[in-house]
Amino acid sequence: MHKAIILINIIAQMLFFKHLNATDFNADSIVNQVKIYSTENPELAAVYCHKIFTQFKNNPNDTLAFSYHIAMSDYKKGIGLTNDALAHADTALNIANSMQNYSWSISAMLAKSSILTTSGNYSEAFKVIEKAKTLSLRTKKPENIIQCYLNYGDIYKELGRSKEAIEKKNEATALAKKYNTKLAESYKSLGSTQFYFGLYQDALKSYYEGLIAAEHLLDTSQIISITKNIGLIYRELGDFDKALTQLNDAMLLAQKTNKISEIAEILNIIGGVYIKFSRPKQALSYYNQSLALREKLNLKQSCIKTLSNLARTYLKLRQNDYAIKALQRAINLSKEVGDPITEANTQTDMGNTFLQLGNYAQALKQYLIALKIRQSYGKAEDIAKSMINIALVYRNLGLTQNALKYALDAKKTLENLEVKPDLKIYVFRNLGNIYLDKKDYAQAIAAYQKALELSEKKGDDILLTSILKNIAQAYLDWGNIRKARNTASQAAKIAIRNNQNQVLADIYNTLGNVEKKAKNYDLAIRHFTNAAQKYKSSANPTGEALCYRKIGEIYTIKKDFELAYNFINTSISTGWKIKNPYLVAYGFKSLYELEYKKENYKKALEYYQKHISIKDSIENAKHNESNLEAHINLELDKTKNEIKLIEAEVESLRTKVQLDKERIKKQKAQRNFLITIVLLLLFIAATTVFFYIQKKKLSQFQQEKYDELARINNELNRYRKELEQTIKTKDKLFSIIAHDLRSPFTGLLGFSEILSQKADELSIEEVKDYSHNIYLSASNILMLTENLLHWAKSQSGRIKLSPTEVDIQNLINDAIAVASIAAKEKNIQIQHSIKEPYKLVADYDTLLTVIRNLLSNAVKFTPSGGKVSVEVLKEMNSLKIKISDTGVGIEPENLNKLFKLDGYTTKGTNSESGTGLGLIICKEFTEANGGKIEVASTIGKGTTFTITLPLKND
Repeated sequence: MHKAIILINIIAQMLFFKHLNATDFNADSIVNQVKIYSTENPELAAVYCHKIFTQFKNNPNDTLAFSYHIAMSDYKKGIGLTNDALAHADTALNIANSMQNYSWSISAMLAKSSILTTSGNYSEAFKVIEKAKTLSLRTKKPENIIQCYLNYGDIYKELGRSKEAIEKKNEATALAKKYNTKLAESYKSLGSTQFYFGLYQDALKSYYEGLIAAEHLLDTSQIISITKNIGLIYRELGDFDKALTQLNDAMLLAQKTNKISEIAEILNIIGGVYIKFSRPKQALSYYNQSLALREKLNLKQSCIKTLSNLARTYLKLRQNDYAIKALQRAINLSKEVGDPITEANTQTDMGNTFLQLGNYAQALKQYLIALKIRQSYGKAEDIAKSMINIALVYRNLGLTQNALKYALDAKKTLENLEVKPDLKIYVFRNLGNIYLDKKDYAQAIAAYQKALELSEKKGDDILLTSILKNIAQAYLDWGNIRKARNTASQAAKIAIRNNQNQVLADIYNTLGNVEKKAKNYDLAIRHFTNAAQKYKSSANPTGEALCYRKIGEIYTIKKDFELAYNFINTSISTGWKIKNPYLVAYGFKSLYELEYKKENYKKALEYYQKHISIKDSIENAKHNESNLEAHINLELDKTKNEIKLIEAEVESLRTKVQLDKERIKKQKAQRNFLITIVLLLLFIAATTVFFYIQKKKLSQFQQEKYDELARINNELNRYRKELEQTIKTKDKLFSIIAHDLRSPFTGLLGFSEILSQKADELSIEEVKDYSHNIYLSASNILMLTENLLHWAKSQSGRIKLSPTEVDIQNLINDAIAVASIAAKEKNIQIQHSIKEPYKLVADYDTLLTVIRNLLSNAVKFTPSGGKVSVEVLKEMNSLKIKISDTGVGIEPENLNKLFKLDGYTTKGTNSESGTGLGLIICKEFTEANGGKIEVASTIGKGTTFTITLPLKND
């Protein structure tokens, strides 16, 4: 029926547009209209899409084709047909790619990612955004790059991952600042994400930054939107005056600029502010104004939301019939829109209303209707929501086993699904509540703990405090007062830190219950008093009265009957005033206990009779239907039968499709037979060719394998040689440590021992001689240790060169200064010949080590009275440094062993020891600086080492 209504509406809208002149056509403007109406009024969005298509038929071109498919993707997304929406987005993307229009491509990819996010396919959405970001970076489009980061954040927000969501939004904001574009939008998006995760102060800061940016650009739309959001934050923070001030500012600007849809939205939000602060009559006025404007603008989805708000307000005013009528209008509108998901949501709202009214059978019926719709059109998370709603009805009826079944089904439905954590938290909390009703405290706490873990990951402090309160209550009911107190105290700290007055009131109430049970009565009174004050500031008279009654009960225990009577009577008076029969009934019960304690039994009996009378009236109101449970079971059976019928229809349809396939298969059999013969002949020919090619490929493959094996063998041989060299290196190192490093230490220890024990007996000459020997041993140790360290660093790759301009004369003077100490001992002259100042680019420290080692070796192998000379020569683009000595020389057969670790070592002319490491370091450091080292020697005449280094290019 409602499909026919939609069709009539579409035809009417199409006739309305027919009079428009083709010259008035603006594709971009119409696409924007589709975005607005795709969810608000899908039939109108369909008319706009048809208008673009008509223009395309009259004037086919890529621009209109792209606009049409983008518009259709929005329209299909709006009515929940995500597969169709994705198909249109892909077509738009193909058009953009064929035109090499990168801006279009990015727009299409962002549209596609939005559809995937809506459908819950977050992993694919990430991939598409990544492609859009890559293209945006390549084409240097900062606005698109920023939008990609904002979209990333939105997906993480959907997943409940607060840290990643805010990080991405911060990256977008940083880019917006850098490129001075989309700044207001980025700050607004960041603020909305922070608001979503309960970070109200951070959100306020972001919104105000965004407001400054919007005002700088005179962007009225953003100013209105951000000011409106600031009002929402103040509403959540419980600041009524500031919330209204911000919303009224937004309203004035919207009125000045004639933005009717914004005015309607602001009126709706102001209604919500009055509801939060328990002023339903004022809220009703604003909701009605909002509804009137939205009906005028034909914004049907927004009308549905406002009608739901009106229903909740009517319930608070106890105008139940009006509440149900408002929701029935919402259901009819959802059918007109043709959006089954919205209809399911509205049916759920109707179920919530009946649940609140205590009409459990009707509530269950509405929830089952919603479940049926969601099973056909909704996502798994929507189905789980309906299951939890059904569980809530059964819980209210005291049928905990049925409630548990549906709650567990909801939990199972969401297992292994990537959904918003809020829903899983909601399921686990309800599961915990049901276990608590069953007095299965361990299972209840386990369920609450699971909800707590998810809340911690989400970073939502409001949820954390609320769940901790649930856990505290479970521990209290279980009799574990210590854990109940600790958990409630933890919740209180978080609530105080975040200024959560309403939640804090509940926690103080829980702490009061804990201390009352622990018989810490004075502390319990303090907690209940704090709770009552918080309830009062949050305009919650029920909570306030409840706390006063509990304080009165404690004073009864303490036998302070006057105070007890005053507090309990205040609670009863509030109950009568706000028409809460529970407060009145249990207040009379508390007065009965007070009078009984006073031994005034007659008065006690009067109060008890009043308690029973009101309690019975409450129970009668709950069970005013005959055979309620049988009625509920009947409704369940009906729904199950409907679901089975639908399943049977699906199975029947599937069977029909299978039969059609078989019939088509038989019709094609004869044709296929002839085709098969032809194909067989082709196959034989193809097989022959194939085997020939395969044989050739096999031969080529075998050759490749042979080459690969040869390469592997070569690699293995190389690794073997490297391993052998490594083993030799290790053995040499151990040899140096075991022998060459030990020997000088032995001498040092021996001479120092003689000096320490026989200093008084030795002559001055002997002391000098021993001291000199100690000095020589220490010098040898230092030189050997330095060489070992240099060599170890070079082997591990930790030598870091820092090339700078090096003055060669200064370098050689520094090296000679070190070597001259040992030279004086042997009466050896060190001379240098540097004709002009030379400079080159090299690492100073490693080059100094090379020169110093070569000078040390020259002194070591030159007899007393000999000579060591240093000469610097320039040749073309290189510099040669020659270090010569008049020493003993090196045999020709040993020259090739000098620069190897397992090579040639010998003692100096005064029996100085050596390891051979010095020359190895010289070679490695010279080559590291881009040079080379050579040696020439004659036995009995001396040795010359030549270092060649590249000169600095001027």
